Amino acid sequence: MADEPKTPETEAEKQEIERAKHHHKDKGKVVTTAFGEPMSGGIADIADGDDA
Repeated sequence: MADEPKTPETEAEKQEIERAKHHHKDKGKVVTTAFGEPMSGGIADIADGDDA
């Protein structure tokens, strides 16, 4: 079986992205979810209650 080509890395995979934090405004940044998926910091703030 031939080697499969390596898929190109996304920008999120090239740089280390910090995890979204409770009681910390993440808006304006890209953060990761608990599963390591990149997401908007604004959405993370809504999800963890920091939007108020």
